[in-house]
Amino acid sequence: MFRMSRIAGYTAAVFFVCVFACCVAVPPAQANTSSAVGGPNVDKGKTIFEYRLAGSLDNDSASGDKNVRTRVHIDHAFSDVYAARLVYVIDRAKGQNFEADGISWQNRFHLIKKAQYGFDGGIRLNYTLADGDKEPDEISLRFYQQIPLSFPVKGAELRFNQIFEHEMGDESESGLIAEWRTQWTVPVGQDMRFGFDSFHDFGNLRLQSGWSAQKHAIGPVFKAKFAEVYSLEAAYRAGFSTASPDHSVTFIINRSW
Repeated sequence: MFRMSRIAGYTAAVFFVCVFACCVAVPPAQANTSSAVGGPNVDKGKTIFEYRLAGSLDNDSASGDKNVRTRVHIDHAFSDVYAARLVYVIDRAKGQNFEADGISWQNRFHLIKKAQYGFDGGIRLNYTLADGDKEPDEISLRFYQQIPLSFPVKGAELRFNQIFEHEMGDESESGLIAEWRTQWTVPVGQDMRFGFDSFHDFGNLRLQSGWSAQKHAIGPVFKAKFAEVYSLEAAYRAGFSTASPDHSVTFIINRSW
């Protein structure tokens, strides 16, 4: 009974936020299609150091052309349920130098365990402090699901992310930013996976922007583990809406203890 009530509570929370997002104002899209589809898992005592490098090309938009973003993560799990992560972000716009973009404090909660419920689920509460007085800070609530599949092959996996963000500060705009991410992968060898990602940034729901003003992208992703403590992920995504970069790539490597 307790298990079912916990699943029901988690599902209800996701539903409530989705409904709420559709009924309120949101500012322009800020999501990066060069990011990643995250998972909810938390392993007590585990520390992860991660480096990300991403870039984009866009023939139709100067703001999305030849941009580069780097991120450094340090993550530690204090229990089987809670982990904290510190993220430092540096960006380089086309024709500019690398500049600090912000620092983020992230709280990860692994609330539903596969051993008990058949899938993993969790939430993240993030606060991002923007660098500079002309950029708004940001708070976000994120839901994560990781579902094992036996089709088309044993070991297949499906991930979903639902992301809701709100700007804060003098330069902020009222409302929520909404985004959906999906990843499907299958094992292709020992400690290797291959599949596809899709990113859907719905932008400013208050303005009810059309498809062309939203950011939608899809592409292949490759993931691998090696030497027991290292993991890497490489992905390419092609934009299929006007506002999304034509091409974006991401490379991620981490080391765990």
